[in-house]
Amino acid sequence: MKMPHHILVIISGKHKEHEALQRAIKFAEYRDIHIHLLSTNYEPALDLNEVLPSEQRDQLKEQHLADRTFYLQSIAKEVKSQDIECSVIVKWSPHLHEVIEDVVKTLQPDLVIKRVSAEPLSINPFALPTDRHLIRHCQAPLLLVKHSSWTNDPILAAVDVLTTDADHIALNSAVIASAKLFSHIQLSPLHVVNAYTTYAVSAAMDFPTLDVKQLNSNTENYHRDKLNQLLEQNQLVPKPSQLHVESGLPDLAIAKVVGELKPQLVVMGSVGRKGISAALMGNTAESVLARLNCEVLCLKP
Repeated sequence: MKMPHHILVIISGKHKEHEALQRAIKFAEYRDIHIHLLSTNYEPALDLNEVLPSEQRDQLKEQHLADRTFYLQSIAKEVKSQDIECSVIVKWSPHLHEVIEDVVKTLQPDLVIKRVSAEPLSINPFALPTDRHLIRHCQAPLLLVKHSSWTNDPILAAVDVLTTDADHIALNSAVIASAKLFSHIQLSPLHVVNAYTTYAVSAAMDFPTLDVKQLNSNTENYHRDKLNQLLEQNQLVPKPSQLHVESGLPDLAIAKVVGELKPQLVVMGSVGRKGISAALMGNTAESVLARLNCEVLCLKP
């Protein structure tokens, strides 16, 4: 991800402070930017109430939208006072994620910034909260933030060194480049994590001649070598202490490293799995967001 120029900021309701906007403004220190403020408004009663005439319902909708537009314009005025271009988009819709996806297709922003939703993850695998849906479907880099300001806590880039197809190789490079960018902005140390699968001890029972301990050690070394090659190809030479080659499923391995490292941001790719498998299995990025108390930058192939 390059230094963003067009940034789409999601404004959810009226608050004293908008964390996503404060993060967007930070980029103005490095280049000219244009911030697009996006908000939705919706009152179910105006769509479901058959008592009011349709003309009156339309008038009430316009009033709601006018009120939200006025609010966003007041925010935009403050942003413009800092010599930053700012525009306003307000839509009537009960589905914020759909509006964001449509606006992304139209504007093609360099970055979407949104505050992490307060809504809990549903136990129903077919009901996707807004953030999880965006991780899966948003076609622009998506930064989900929790706080209004940057810190100098570490940046963690999560990569897959065994990927072989061109799209995912490019995604690894994009993750590293984006992590380098945010590390520069925050003056933070950059760490890299890669997960690998180990062989269970029970395998030795099925294959008595198999040295499982040695095999797992060789597997770790192989992944470590591949990780060093990947970083060298992307002009990144971190200290050995900044490299994390962890055994286990990616979401668990990343969660383990995050628990030890306490980074502010995890940068990772989201493959956007679709259909029933997506609903039942989810994506690594979604699982990370559910497990971690940190911010996430999701990139697409």
